[in-house]
Amino acid sequence: MKNNLYWNVYKSLERELLALAEIIHIDDKQLDVYSMKIADLLIRTSVEIESISKELYFREGGTKPDDKDLYFDTDCLALLESKWRLSNKVVMVSSPILYLEQDENLYLVPLHKAYKRGTSSSDWQKAYQAVKHNRGKSLHKGTLKHFIRSLGALYLLNIYYQDQTFDLGSNSNGNLFDASIGSSVFSIQLHPFPGIDASGTYKKNGDFDKCMYLIQATDKTKEIAQKAIIELDNKLMEKVLSQVNQEFATMTEPLTSIDLKDKVARSIEKYKAQLLVPVAKENGMLLTKAFNDIRYEAVLNKCQY
Repeated sequence: MKNNLYWNVYKSLERELLALAEIIHIDDKQLDVYSMKIADLLIRTSVEIESISKELYFREGGTKPDDKDLYFDTDCLALLESKWRLSNKVVMVSSPILYLEQDENLYLVPLHKAYKRGTSSSDWQKAYQAVKHNRGKSLHKGTLKHFIRSLGALYLLNIYYQDQTFDLGSNSNGNLFDASIGSSVFSIQLHPFPGIDASGTYKKNGDFDKCMYLIQATDKTKEIAQKAIIELDNKLMEKVLSQVNQEFATMTEPLTSIDLKDKVARSIEKYKAQLLVPVAKENGMLLTKAFNDIRYEAVLNKCQY
């Protein structure tokens, strides 16, 4: 990841978490541990979230004045939520020295409800406000759990701030992609390549909104593959219609227009099934070259599909 001020501060906070992990055996049972140090880390992380959220707000078209009435949650994160559905994005805890096992602690959605305020907001955000405004009374809320979740939120926002595209070459399954994107604590979920059809529709699986990155074909190579598919479809339909015409040329029974339409439709589907493999074999070189030349990239999920 390219250097930027926010990322450098994030990495510093990440190192402090890992330093804590050398002192505290951080497992599921230890997440309620709190201290002045952890509370301070929670506050520092949340201040960074406020700052990067506001910068992203203006970069993405926010129009409210940059003054005391611009709120990082109900204004800035709300705008980003409307564009990117950040409340669904999953951040995975992948550091080998954080001994977490429960799914709720391994798979975080750190910006869930973060665009809301008060009792409706995220747990780490409520803890941050409580510790910031009354540390003596609310120190017990400055826990490892809330710090890790706030750090996950900052990680997520940094990735969207950076807005990088990664060249995957011919690696369509993304198994060579570094899902940590430079983090020593977290990693992201990658949506698999859905394939290419003539329509160019990106087929989303059930985890699409959870994924921060998507694998797609580059525009240039996708267009070449689509043209090959369309050419194959045209050749298939030529042969199918030829067979249908021959079939109906010998038909003697009278049919209503509705019956004729249904019979033609069934015949087309029948011949498409019969002729698809032979036509594909006849044009194998065309398809092979087009699909062998596809190049892939991992792009940020901005709900562009």
